[in-house]
Amino acid sequence: MKPTPTFKIAPLALVLLTGNALAADFSQEELAYMPANTQIELFKSGMISPLDVVKAQKAQYEATNNVVNAVTYQHWDEAEKAAKVAAKRYEDGTYRALEGVTYAVKDEHHDKGWKVTFGSKLHMDDAPMDHADPMVSKLNAEGAIPVIQTTVPELYFSWVTSTDAWGTSRNPWNPDFAVGGSSGGSGAAVAAGYATMATGSDMGGSIRIPASFNGLYGLKPAAFTVPNSMLYAYFSGSGPIARSFEDMVMMYNAMSGQDAQMSVPTVGEQEDLSKEIESLEGMKIAYIGDMGTNPMANYVADGMNDAMEILRKQGATVDVVDFDFDMQMGLLEGVSNLAFSGAMGAPMMDGYEGVTDQMTSYTGKLIQKAIDHREDYDGRAQAKTETEVLRMWTKLSSEVYSQGYDLVIAPTMPTVTVPADYNFITDEPLQEDGHTYDNAVGMMYTLPFNLLGWLPAASVPAGVSPDGVPFGLQIIGKPADTATVVKVAGAYSKGAPKFFTGDLLPKGVK
Repeated sequence: MKPTPTFKIAPLALVLLTGNALAADFSQEELAYMPANTQIELFKSGMISPLDVVKAQKAQYEATNNVVNAVTYQHWDEAEKAAKVAAKRYEDGTYRALEGVTYAVKDEHHDKGWKVTFGSKLHMDDAPMDHADPMVSKLNAEGAIPVIQTTVPELYFSWVTSTDAWGTSRNPWNPDFAVGGSSGGSGAAVAAGYATMATGSDMGGSIRIPASFNGLYGLKPAAFTVPNSMLYAYFSGSGPIARSFEDMVMMYNAMSGQDAQMSVPTVGEQEDLSKEIESLEGMKIAYIGDMGTNPMANYVADGMNDAMEILRKQGATVDVVDFDFDMQMGLLEGVSNLAFSGAMGAPMMDGYEGVTDQMTSYTGKLIQKAIDHREDYDGRAQAKTETEVLRMWTKLSSEVYSQGYDLVIAPTMPTVTVPADYNFITDEPLQEDGHTYDNAVGMMYTLPFNLLGWLPAASVPAGVSPDGVPFGLQIIGKPADTATVVKVAGAYSKGAPKFFTGDLLPKGVK
């Protein structure tokens, strides 16, 4: 039996553990939002059961998903059966690392027999998958229970989750606003209490953006550390989304490393990152702000100042460093070149030719443009972007990392004041605090670290906008150094906003 990572139990749970509480003493909301590490301790004691949590989260889903709209398919009946098996394992002492902990699954990953729609009407009648995604297999093997599949932008081509196939997903903190993308449904479902954690993937910020919008912890690990069914490129990978730092780490520990299917080789041995976080004494961190792109909204700037102070109180030296990537090409041009000139390009252009008019407008227009200019997406386009990526890395390395800094931090997004159904292809640019933003503003601060995909990056909660929508701080490490990113995220979490506790619960769906 793999040992369960040990974390301190939340204060409420400590009180209850000493008071012989029963599951009835917890409200539906407390059970639905309870952190995984607290759940596990209470499962062990028999004070609550996995079935209690599944039923509470199902009730949350039934009460609010008509507003949030974060779910494609639900698997509550199967989850309740699995929860009963998990309870028996706790009784027998055969429980695994995530026994009985629920998770949501992005409409990209899948269990055997599940349908994947890619957020598209064109795939609604696809056959069920004949195998499980390797990441889902790994999570299930550790006892985690998949309960729902979650919404995505069509073919993952936007940083806002709104499609013709599934409608618009809305932020649990304020339904007028976006949940992010492409793992937007995963972010919203965890924030709304439908699951304890969720799978995500990140090709332009698709884990970090929903984490930012929903007040969550999300990790884009270094390239090739989590197994994937499909090999896109070094700039795309999968990772965890959770309400707490500890839960994010527990999920990453379970999903990372080689899988039995050996689907896409991972790099290096699996590393247990669930260690006690010590102080950041002696660590040097560079805050690089907007990186020379669009300025951030005033409330984000204020939140970044607060975040730097939190890290300083943890012992780190945090310097404000004037840094500009000085991009020689547009971010969308760069990622489009890598995508359409690489592994996903030709099959996508061939497979969707003649049907782009049946797609959500942003996806249809992007793919039709690629089809119309197919000759532009060849080895030369890829080489041009790879040259730009090398220049970006050389600049970041020489101006920041080689100056003695252990890692860098930046806002996750310039603004979270984004309508729930914002279409970055057809809608007018967003404006806030005197700034007019590029339509790709949601990816403005995240996408550079996908182009530099060997750099791990996390998004952690940093504050709340005037409209009640959370925003995040990005923590970006040196190549392949996920451990340092996690160490800093853990130290930061000690002073971070404590969302999902007390009065800091999503109010948009109550």
